[in-house]
Amino acid sequence: MSSESDLASLIAAIYEAGIDFSLWPYALGRIASAFGVPSASMARQGRTPSECWGFAVGIDPAMSEKYLKYYYGVDPLWQSASSTPAGTVQTDTMLIPRREFVRTEFFNDFLMPQSIAGLLNATVVVEEGRQSVVTLHGDQQFDEGHLALYKLLAPHLQRAVQINIKLAKAELKHIASVEALNNLEEGVLFVDLNANITFANKAAEKLFADRDLRQNKGRLHANSTAETTTLHAVIAKCAEPRTQLRQSGFVSLRRQLGKSPLSLLIAPLPVETTPYSIVAPQPMAVIFVNDPDKTNKPAVIQLREKFGMTPAEAGFAIEILSGDGIQAAADRLSISRSTARTHLSRIFDKTGTRRQAELVRVLISTKNIVS
Repeated sequence: MSSESDLASLIAAIYEAGIDFSLWPYALGRIASAFGVPSASMARQGRTPSECWGFAVGIDPAMSEKYLKYYYGVDPLWQSASSTPAGTVQTDTMLIPRREFVRTEFFNDFLMPQSIAGLLNATVVVEEGRQSVVTLHGDQQFDEGHLALYKLLAPHLQRAVQINIKLAKAELKHIASVEALNNLEEGVLFVDLNANITFANKAAEKLFADRDLRQNKGRLHANSTAETTTLHAVIAKCAEPRTQLRQSGFVSLRRQLGKSPLSLLIAPLPVETTPYSIVAPQPMAVIFVNDPDKTNKPAVIQLREKFGMTPAEAGFAIEILSGDGIQAAADRLSISRSTARTHLSRIFDKTGTRRQAELVRVLISTKNIVS
């Protein structure tokens, strides 16, 4: 390597591969070029072939396949290095005497046909009997200078692979979370302070397709200007950056003739923060959209068993899910507004809630558990 700038550029390529796993072939090519060798590989070696994978630059892919299918099992270097801790850098001669190595099937039938005379290996991750390694393949044996340089790069290779693993786990969690939200029958939206939509599950997308909800340039809208103004005001209050002012809200949105109003429960979306966060957290809100025409409501008996409600209280709680307010619920049940308020107060006590928005969230949760 000719200069410090070349080394810095190489390390940068390694970390770019840490952020984007698909860039590892490019990084391996850069490493091989820096060491003046024709090829390099990344592989995971485990206790069985099914635990192994690998890819390389400068090597016929068919030879990589042969290694995974057969030569992995007769590779004396892997057998000698299987207990090597992460961070270790070794040449083939550090693992097995040269005179023994050149007599092996692995050397004569796998390495020599590819003109590989020496190997320089860095163990980057060890987990449950498996190793992830980055290996250089030389047309000559590696010397002390190569070993010293590779030891300099090894910590960066380790960190890059650790970043790969952390990002992969985060992606799996993200996929699982999205899948779970898409399986809900309620619409779910994540919005920012200005009602810009950052996520909508499948049920919410269906509401947009049916024109029950609207969006304009990615911003959530209702079907009327007045309701849109109300909706945006509740979202802004809910997603208020000053934590003490954030509170849940409840909005009912009218739809086409013949359809029941949509009930929107709007709640603050918690965002983890640290005193030294590089990216400032963006205030967010989550919106649960209940369609009374399509959503199965909890049965009276379920609410009585779970919360100890009377039949009248359970019936009123179910009517509240329609989202058109206390008076409308009272009218459908042919009870007075004062009776409705008494029911609501007792329901709050029995469900441990204090606001109508909290109550709706609990009732929806109860329906999802028992359905």
